[in-house]
Amino acid sequence: MNGNVTYYFGHALTGQGVKHLYKEMMEEAELVYFLQGASTSKGSELLKELGYFYVKQGFAVEWFKHALLEEVVEAVYVKGCNRLYVWASEWDIEPTLLGTKHRVMSFYDCLEDAQLEKIGEQLANAVQERTAWRDKCIAKLNQAIKLHDNWEVVTQSCMNWQALNEQVENLKSEVFQSIVLNKTGERTHRLLGTLTPRGAENTVESITKNISTRLMIKGKPGTGKSSLMKGLADEANARGLDAQIVWCGLDAGSVDMVIIPELNFCIFDSTEPHIFNPQDGRLGDKIFDIGQHCALTEEAELAIAEVRACYKEAMQDAMGYSKRYAEAEYTVRRLLDHCLSASLWREKTASLFERLTK
Repeated sequence: MNGNVTYYFGHALTGQGVKHLYKEMMEEAELVYFLQGASTSKGSELLKELGYFYVKQGFAVEWFKHALLEEVVEAVYVKGCNRLYVWASEWDIEPTLLGTKHRVMSFYDCLEDAQLEKIGEQLANAVQERTAWRDKCIAKLNQAIKLHDNWEVVTQSCMNWQALNEQVENLKSEVFQSIVLNKTGERTHRLLGTLTPRGAENTVESITKNISTRLMIKGKPGTGKSSLMKGLADEANARGLDAQIVWCGLDAGSVDMVIIPELNFCIFDSTEPHIFNPQDGRLGDKIFDIGQHCALTEEAELAIAEVRACYKEAMQDAMGYSKRYAEAEYTVRRLLDHCLSASLWREKTASLFERLTK
């Protein structure tokens, strides 16, 4: 019987820079393959082939998509055997456990020197252009986060925090009841989404497709959504339950979702830019409304309207820069693709496809 695939983003363009969680996932994995080499479409094809290879053996597989290029996969995590395959070269991650759980495979020798010399200057220009557009995008996202922080200051001044705390305590009692497990609760980390050339995107439907209870938080910026979810994760771990933190794709320090697998439960931010509402036929879908505790004054409404307009303009600019960044990234990959030796590539990758028994 075949396994299944869950989709995540492998990295996100945030106001604090490019965020990825591969170091955290390396701790989670029992075996990590560091695939090192230049960025090519062949690398993504290899990772997809590995994913399908394990799915056909019945394993659940997580695919980690590129933030900019819709069809590109940059890592695969195989659950059950807990193997992580990651195209490691551009993420500043290095093997530290060689000889045990870390294995390295380099693909730089699959590039043909004669072909590289032909496109060397063009490649250097494309790489330089890619860096410039990436930096412009991140700078605009940083501006957007600062504006968002100003938005939050206004809403926070209008919050009834005591009422929210009471609502959260009632939620904890309802979710956890008297459950305490005789083990240490584990914590894992994933990304919810990112800004792409097509706008803000996420993989919520894929992440939550097999979760029976989905709590969708409704509330204004700055009203405690992220803190609420971090608190639920802490409570789960304290009770011996595992918790998965799914981080925001704009603000690197903010949480957008928490999953508690042993309770088949998740809770996530369902406001802009990822609005979700209960689906017909999913009995476990519920709204958790914290917006009821925020009573905006007329003055606050006017202040927010001004900030919101500037925030949307900054995000629109960032999206434009991300599109140019994606175009440069595609150019780099197209140039490098023409320099690959197909025979060396086949020879190098054959050993990765080892049959496993679940």
